[in-house]
Amino acid sequence: MHRRWISAPGLRPCAARVTWFVAGWIALGACSTDPKISNAGSGGTSGTGSGGGDTGSGSGGTGFMFKPAPATGGTGGAGMATAPAGPCLNLCKQQMKCANNGDTTVTGTVFAPTPAKFGMADPVYNAIVYVPNAELQPFAAGIACEGCKPPSGSPLTAVLTGPDGKFTLKNVPVGDNIPLVIQIGRWRRQVKIPTVAACGDTKLPAELTRLPRNKAEGDIPLTAIATGNADALECVLRKIGIDETEFTTPMAGGRIHIYKSNGSHVGDTTPPATALTGSVDTLKGYDMVILECEGGPIAKPDPDKQNLVQYADAGGRLFVTHYEFTYLYNIAPFSMVSDWKVRQPNPTQNNAPLIGIIDQSFPKGQAFAQWLQGVGATYMMPGQIQIFTPRHDLDTVVPPSQRWVYSQAPDTLQQFTFNTPVGAPEAKQCGRVLFSDFHVSDIMNISVPFPTECNDMPMTAQEKVLEFLLFDLASCVQPDAKPPRIVQ
Repeated sequence: MHRRWISAPGLRPCAARVTWFVAGWIALGACSTDPKISNAGSGGTSGTGSGGGDTGSGSGGTGFMFKPAPATGGTGGAGMATAPAGPCLNLCKQQMKCANNGDTTVTGTVFAPTPAKFGMADPVYNAIVYVPNAELQPFAAGIACEGCKPPSGSPLTAVLTGPDGKFTLKNVPVGDNIPLVIQIGRWRRQVKIPTVAACGDTKLPAELTRLPRNKAEGDIPLTAIATGNADALECVLRKIGIDETEFTTPMAGGRIHIYKSNGSHVGDTTPPATALTGSVDTLKGYDMVILECEGGPIAKPDPDKQNLVQYADAGGRLFVTHYEFTYLYNIAPFSMVSDWKVRQPNPTQNNAPLIGIIDQSFPKGQAFAQWLQGVGATYMMPGQIQIFTPRHDLDTVVPPSQRWVYSQAPDTLQQFTFNTPVGAPEAKQCGRVLFSDFHVSDIMNISVPFPTECNDMPMTAQEKVLEFLLFDLASCVQPDAKPPRIVQ
């Protein structure tokens, strides 16, 4: 899905050299050819924060502005200023210099597209919000092993949302129908701000800053779900806000394609899960693949397991729950990412809830804990959650795999991620795998038509945990030890 905003043909957008941004904001294209444009550019400015950050540097340059915002809540801030390359065109000419060090800002909160019947929508962490200065390009179909790419559309000003989903864009072009893009991974929505007033703040309503519910509103990652009879992750996507019409067979054109293992279906033509995992070419057509627990450790063919390794190595995103460890624990290199000890006794007596602890030793873990607190999903104290139907199939990760949720007494590992190809240098890793050893909901949904297996209640705390991690899985693959960044 893309819409054409820039009508003048042949215009070259105001470009800037490569610039890294951490937990602040960046004005990427203020050019010096118009007297209304701010002529800042005296060099980089370092930012500080409890999460740390790089030190800014740079020789500066006439007409390019960079003002890192103060860091908050476990992330650091830093920046580098560079001179722009090229003339000031399009919306660049509408960036205004304000008196008394004032600024033209746009503020708001990015939300999931959750409709009201499922309760309040949750904020989205680590979304990119920006004003483009050129037409956005459509996402290429299928996956590709490539690093984090600059946002499409030659952004003039861009920012990442914090754990509360909030953002402040600075040096925003002034006028009517100013384009705005909200994006996380291949989730992307393009909207227009009716009016941006000069040298003041324009506050945006939540309806304007949410992610899309369907492909008519914007881009949604093309996702395949192999349904199992002991979990229902498709119901979480429905509560997140994806329209039911987007859940279809692969031939019917939705964004969420259903394959049936022993779970729910979308009609008699629903293909089997083996049609997905048995073909690496089919897998590579999807941005994300979700494999739901089948209620037992059903052995998987070695070629299917190898297909998943190739899929992840090529840039795919894979989410696996509980007994689907049979795709991971005995095939190299996935067998080496943790100390797999499958089918240990349940960690609590009589299947009682388990207290899960959020690993806050890395920047995203800190943000995860803050986000859970903000959406009311913590249990007893910040940094803890209550896990229903916990299981015990591994104890710890093998670095650099990243632990997200664990328990003590007993010691268990409940959720972790690792980037792929396993063992490759960080700069060469482009895929990501998330394993969860607990179910979203403990239901039996054998051969029922979607959405019969789902309920219409607001998201549970356990579903919110999966919501956060699904958005993280969709986002640009970067080393977990560092704060998220925008590359331009």
